[in-house]
Amino acid sequence: MTKSDYFSEEQKQTARMAKALSHPVRIAILQLLKTQSVCYHGDMAEELPIAKSTLSQHI
Repeated sequence: MTKSDYFSEEQKQTARMAKALSHPVRIAILQLLKTQSVCYHGDMAEELPIAKSTLSQHI
């Protein structure tokens, strides 16, 4: 048995999602999207203090 065999699929999936969100820029993107009805990539780059390429990478 490996270590991962001790954990449920739900626990593994939750860990994968948490890892995907584990950067402050990604959290900021989600918070921005939550407040917008429509949002374009260019608009997001103007709202967040990061370069467009960095935004694109995190999306």
